[in-house]
Amino acid sequence: MSVAGFERRDIGMVWSLFKLTVTDRYLGSSLGLIWAVLSPLLLMGMFTFVFTFVFPGRLPGREGTLPYVVWLLSGYGPWLAVSEGLSASTSSVSGNAGIVKNISFKSELLPVVGALTGVFPLFVSFAVIAVLFAASGEVPSLALLTLPIPLFFGMLFVSGLGLFLAALNVFVRDTALALPNVLTMLLFASPIFYPLSAYPGGVGKLLQFNPFYVIAASFRAPIIDGTLPPLWMVVYLAVVSVAAFAAGLMWFRRLKSFFDARL
Repeated sequence: MSVAGFERRDIGMVWSLFKLTVTDRYLGSSLGLIWAVLSPLLLMGMFTFVFTFVFPGRLPGREGTLPYVVWLLSGYGPWLAVSEGLSASTSSVSGNAGIVKNISFKSELLPVVGALTGVFPLFVSFAVIAVLFAASGEVPSLALLTLPIPLFFGMLFVSGLGLFLAALNVFVRDTALALPNVLTMLLFASPIFYPLSAYPGGVGKLLQFNPFYVIAASFRAPIIDGTLPPLWMVVYLAVVSVAAFAAGLMWFRRLKSFFDARL
């Protein structure tokens, strides 16, 4: 059975490439795995300090610093997954030029594998949140069982963007160099560190359809409020993710026949 040109055996190929990527990136050196945990911890610690003590923020209707810290991390963790996944996807084809040119396989699997590497900082953020829950004595809600839904659609959305950027980076190598700056601007332009209520009315209504905000909010609802994400968010995220993946895949396949000449 084939969906969009993908077959069941391609799932096994993705898993094999994912294990190879993880082994090479995180287990190939003595500090690889340590840095995989330490890097997101340092970033989360820095932004938590800034938005808790330098520019202190509070959640409406909730007293104390701890609820705000959990709220901050439950949105910033998914953003780290998006950022890490997009960065890995963008350089996945150009960084594996030898494999793409000399081995016959579906090169569109490489950006998908790159997107999946974003789960590592996400799981680190979940671990920190779990520690904070345990320290506060708060009992997690069963709504947490729905987290695989935004995880799946979030990774699908990142895979779609990654397919587009990976193909573009083969022809415009500055794409990978410019991406960190673009992601930084998107981070501060999205309601990740601030609630929607902090924005002017018209801007807030527009930003609620920002896919990066919807991904973060879909994680925050079960973690912070112990509720399911609003149905419109789930449907919207599903539609946007499928559309992004389909468009990215079409773009990638249109350009892949020219890769050999540019790699």
